[in-house]
Amino acid sequence: MRLCKAEMVRKETELMMKPYANWEEFLMPGPLSIAILGELACISAGQGDFSINKNSPPDGFKYIRYPESFLTCLMQVSHKGWDAFNAAHKNMDQIRLLSMSVPRHMKAIVQTLFQDLDVVDALLPPQLTNMKSIADECSQLARSVEHKFSDVIYLIQELLEACMSSKKGYEDDLKEIERTLEDAWLREQSVKQAKEMAEEYYQKMKGQVDKTYKDYSDAMSSLPLGWNALAFGVMESLINVINTVPNAVSRLFLSTRKKDSSPETSTENKEDDPIAVNNILSKSELLLNLATQICSLSDDKNSSRAPDQKQLMFNFIEQRAQSLHDQINAEKSCQIKTPALQICTSTLHACSVLKNSAKSADKNSSNSKKVKKALSCLHNKARAFDSQSKLQSKTTPLPPKAPNMAKWQQSMAEGHQVESQAAQNARFKIEQSREMLKMTQKEYQRSFENFKKQNEELADILSTMRKCETKEIDFQRARDMLIKGLEALGRVKEQWEKMVHFFQMISSLIESCLSRSIKGFVSSAESVQKIENYSSMSFVTDLIYTQAFNATSVSHLVHMISETYTEVSSKYLMDRVSSLGRLISMDPSDPAFQSERLKLAHACDEAREEIYKLVIKKKEEFENDLKTRTETIACELNSALPPVTREEERAIQDTVQQSFRELTLEEEDQYA
Repeated sequence: MRLCKAEMVRKETELMMKPYANWEEFLMPGPLSIAILGELACISAGQGDFSINKNSPPDGFKYIRYPESFLTCLMQVSHKGWDAFNAAHKNMDQIRLLSMSVPRHMKAIVQTLFQDLDVVDALLPPQLTNMKSIADECSQLARSVEHKFSDVIYLIQELLEACMSSKKGYEDDLKEIERTLEDAWLREQSVKQAKEMAEEYYQKMKGQVDKTYKDYSDAMSSLPLGWNALAFGVMESLINVINTVPNAVSRLFLSTRKKDSSPETSTENKEDDPIAVNNILSKSELLLNLATQICSLSDDKNSSRAPDQKQLMFNFIEQRAQSLHDQINAEKSCQIKTPALQICTSTLHACSVLKNSAKSADKNSSNSKKVKKALSCLHNKARAFDSQSKLQSKTTPLPPKAPNMAKWQQSMAEGHQVESQAAQNARFKIEQSREMLKMTQKEYQRSFENFKKQNEELADILSTMRKCETKEIDFQRARDMLIKGLEALGRVKEQWEKMVHFFQMISSLIESCLSRSIKGFVSSAESVQKIENYSSMSFVTDLIYTQAFNATSVSHLVHMISETYTEVSSKYLMDRVSSLGRLISMDPSDPAFQSERLKLAHACDEAREEIYKLVIKKKEEFENDLKTRTETIACELNSALPPVTREEERAIQDTVQQSFRELTLEEEDQYA
């Protein structure tokens, strides 16, 4: 229970999402893009101004105001850039203040959930509406800044087109520029496609709430009386299905970015449908729960149960396994579909064998060994699949306990020793958590190395520009510098698009809570069989709590990003953008021109170094938090569990590590 407290799980969620939401990526291009535009202005001023209006479009330019002067166009880019950075600074500060209030609303919702039904029905809808309005406002603020940066990028793209049409003597280079513009257009189309996929995904995930509730109703109506432990496992697995939603959105957006970075391979290798993958992954805990229960029923320790009772339980497990098989089989084809169906089939076969054995009262030692071996194999496969699911969906193996679920579990455990099967499951989750945190650290390290490489490439570009003498720079070099500016600002825009996806996810999660009123849930559940101390209404409140908790976890990450951006923008960005406009407006013959140029270059270098130091500091904090969480899990859970043999511990470690290991080059070439 201590490891599953909301604050600890929220911190672990932040650690899991860190490699996929690096705020450093959209802070670092800021000073570099300003410095590159400054060098470009010096190049243009040194060469003398020129016109880019020789072959203008029939309808005129859409973004360029003064095509007769290239230097004036750069001044326009500078002003647009200042407007975008200023809007980013202002809106991020508003997002920081809005996201700060989300935990307070979350506490009020949790307090409301513990009140009487009439109070819940009266207070909960407006509270959820308030949270949704915060998410919507954050999303609108982020989108407005995204549009500002898009306008700057479109202006630079139009400058590139004008340069291409004005210079007839560089045919080969013009083809390269055309490919660059085409790639920018493809990235834009890919982003639109990703947003459409996200909208489709959110619509389907809204139906996941109703579907989860229907599964709960079906399971409870077919469950024999007196089997509360099995009922608890089924309900906990159903509620944890919702935990795969937030990270699925990040995975959906990342898959689109990978397609952007390798357009040649994306047309040859068909990607798995992310919606189908997430729907199948969300059922891993249900499959593991069924495998665990069937192993427990077949254990010799449970031989005292009446055959009729065992028959009822085997029928229940068989019914749940068949339902999962049908649901998984209905999903689109993907790599994980086959192993999931195999586990369902093995579970159905095991139920059939055990039912026949119970009817005939077969005590044959040879058959018993074969059955135990088959069940052990099934349990290991289910564990491996659940570990793979946790890895792919970036879901913590130790989710937060919903309030009513936690109370009911505690009331069952009072006065009883920890059962063998429960202890094994706890050890398994310990090993899963330890291995997932290791993988998270490796993933973050790879992301950090890639970030360093990109930063060094942009720094090399800037260094090359500064080494060039002004008199040696021609029109072609100026055009190349524009391309570098487009690349730097394009990276800033990509990160804002990622922020918009985060806000869409928050808004959709909260909206799904409002899609069905609490009274509707209760009235449709009157015929559902209840178990002691855990009613249908309790299930609904736990479901809403889980979704609200996910929204709060993401808002915590958004608050950290917005707060950091506001601080960095105040210290290192806004003054540099203002200096850029002053440099462009100066006369190149003015003695202060070179001094201002060097001053801007030094300021941008200093800003880049300070941001890099901040990145290193955050990386060290991340590694320390990761180590602390791992040690806490080992200390808290191992001290509460009975001792385990070295062989059992090694078997659990082998199962989890086999699922979390990275593919070899041969396996990646064969299956990826």
